[in-house]
Amino acid sequence: MNAQRFKTLIQREWMQHRLGWLLVMLVPPALILLLMPLQGPIVDGDNTPPPPVVVAAIAMLGSVVGVFALSWIVSMFQLPGLSRRDQQDRSVEFWLSLPATHVESIGATVLTHALLVPLAAMAVGLVCGPVMAAAAMLKIHGFAGFSAVPWGGLMGMAFLGWLRLSIGLLLMTLWLAPLFMALMAAAAWLKRWGVPVLIGGTVILANVLDKLYQNRVVAQLLKAQFEGAGKALFNASMTLEGRGAAQQLEHESFARLLQLMLHDLGAAFAQLASPHFVGGLALAALCFHLLVLKRRQAS
Repeated sequence: MNAQRFKTLIQREWMQHRLGWLLVMLVPPALILLLMPLQGPIVDGDNTPPPPVVVAAIAMLGSVVGVFALSWIVSMFQLPGLSRRDQQDRSVEFWLSLPATHVESIGATVLTHALLVPLAAMAVGLVCGPVMAAAAMLKIHGFAGFSAVPWGGLMGMAFLGWLRLSIGLLLMTLWLAPLFMALMAAAAWLKRWGVPVLIGGTVILANVLDKLYQNRVVAQLLKAQFEGAGKALFNASMTLEGRGAAQQLEHESFARLLQLMLHDLGAAFAQLASPHFVGGLALAALCFHLLVLKRRQAS
């Protein structure tokens, strides 16, 4: 694999989709900031507002998670259709004439949409976080609340959270790879019917096995993949289970937060020894091979 060619293919994805990506990442935070002054009281008069540091922490966390979640959903929704993009816009002859392999072309598309775009969205959410926190602080506590927030410690906590989520996103993508790669392969071979046929066939198979044979293997396999992906993204060690994360971490030192993050990462990496993870990667590799075979047919 040639690094320069692969970089060029990633740049192609950026040139083709950059407007949509920027709109998804930047418009929602901008709308929230514009509409926040017009909104009524966030906390009813009879209720005590949360402490300023909790308001700021929730706003910053919400910025990172919100921008990331929306961008990730949009990217995952686009990904299956991209397996036939070159055939649909009739540019396949041009792209096949370039000195790039089928593995590089498909790999650049998958890597960009499944990992790089969500990572960029997390970074955008992190940058927007202080602005969102300041706006929420003004709305609930006014200017007096700013002095009650340890902004340096809060930014350190936000950075560690962003770092944990970024590494967790890589692991989550590997856990979910068999699912979105199967959707891409189905769309490549069965065209517009691929995704409905795969989803419908999986649902029918799961119900037949469950109702006739009391075998829930399909549901259990899917549950294992989604649970592994969720724990890989965050809280794999279940350290924050049953507690308010913002309140729990409010009084922790940076060193203690770093220790918690490393412990959680260790638990996330330990889960990779699961047979569900290994089997999922094998299925993802098979689906990737099917995509390469289909692209070779087009040449």
